[in-house]
Amino acid sequence: MENQRTLRIHLVLEVTIPQHSSLFQALVLVFWRFQGLAATTLFSAVLHALQDRARADLEAAFPGRFRYKGTRLRKWRLPFGEVAFPLCKLWDRQARRTVWPLGEVTDLPRRIRWCEEALLPGYRLAVIQSFRQGQKAVKGIAPDGSAPSHSTLHRRFRGFAARLDPVPGPSHEGDPGPSAYQLADGTKLRLQDKGRNAGLADMRLVVGSRTPFGRLEVLDFSIGETWTAIAQRLRRRFPTPPKVLVSDGEEWIPQALAGPETIHQRCLVHARRNLAFALYQDGCKKAGRGEIETAFRRIRGLQLCQAEMARLDPRNKVALRELLAASERAFAEIERMLPADAFPQTRKYVLGLIHDGLAYLRHLLNTGEKVLLSTNRLESIWSRILLRLKKIGRRWSKEGALAMLAACLVYALQPDRHTELEAALRGEHHPQVSLLITSLEAAWVT
Repeated sequence: MENQRTLRIHLVLEVTIPQHSSLFQALVLVFWRFQGLAATTLFSAVLHALQDRARADLEAAFPGRFRYKGTRLRKWRLPFGEVAFPLCKLWDRQARRTVWPLGEVTDLPRRIRWCEEALLPGYRLAVIQSFRQGQKAVKGIAPDGSAPSHSTLHRRFRGFAARLDPVPGPSHEGDPGPSAYQLADGTKLRLQDKGRNAGLADMRLVVGSRTPFGRLEVLDFSIGETWTAIAQRLRRRFPTPPKVLVSDGEEWIPQALAGPETIHQRCLVHARRNLAFALYQDGCKKAGRGEIETAFRRIRGLQLCQAEMARLDPRNKVALRELLAASERAFAEIERMLPADAFPQTRKYVLGLIHDGLAYLRHLLNTGEKVLLSTNRLESIWSRILLRLKKIGRRWSKEGALAMLAACLVYALQPDRHTELEAALRGEHHPQVSLLITSLEAAWVT
């Protein structure tokens, strides 16, 4: 075929066989150890043939232009073992520069010893478990049992993660894309700078979907940035504000992310959970909370779970209006129990829930569309990421934490993209080299 060349390698293999009863096991062991030696030897032979041919072609095309300058030894760690190869150097008298003949015909790895293909198993385990476990995975696969240090693996992983962008590209004009229905949340992450404690930073995540219960996609993620900065970036990527925004109640989230027509729904799980903290801020002892908590539980609209929401019939407007009216009456009752001078924090908290906590019910009455009542879908993803970033790994630079956050998000939400990048780094998308054993003979020497 055109643009293809065939190289034939004659390999002579001598096998010295001892005479003892466990011969089968001995053969298995020697060939298991031999596989790395065979692969690296044949690999070097092919490189030598390519280099010799490239040098000959250059010298034939430009007689007298190149002068031989010796070799430089390069070592590469590959999935099947270490290759030490003498790279031929030629001096180009006309261009006044060094030419590497092998580099003219193939893309040699530059300034690295561990090739990407050998580190890929470690990258995957670094996301799932830890860098030390990733190092062990590389060591277990290597025929000679060698592996990079976990710090080397971490440094190279950051380059791998930089190619994993979990944020989708801009949508078509007029199409809100996955930003129509958004969920936002944040947490604190302890960072370090050159081995020293750099304090806590805000780690924030915004995900979205095209429908209220559709597949989630990452819209933005950051460490140490404000919600306002995130909102500005989101507006550039997705100009249309979200139709519905669900958050845990952090004040700056709706102020930054919501548009004039956005429905902001307060997470009902957080709403029920955070009442006790608001009462604690007002100095209300646990023994004195019973009456207030009982009155809060009477707000029927705040007690629904997602399954109960699914059973609501949007066509039954009478029942929906009754549920909304009963919830508003219960709000008015608890408001009377919380004078502003005695319960400033709790009163502010409950009054905020009147609007944001029942937003889903008003939206259902107006449009007939059901939306999420909580950030549980986001929390499910968040919990796996925080396990990796807060429990397993605890000493992160900002850049390292961002790289791991991006890799975790892609692995959790877009595993196909993670697999595709691994395949691309292994060269599976390029035209494949064909290996064929054309003859095999065995003959006794002694």
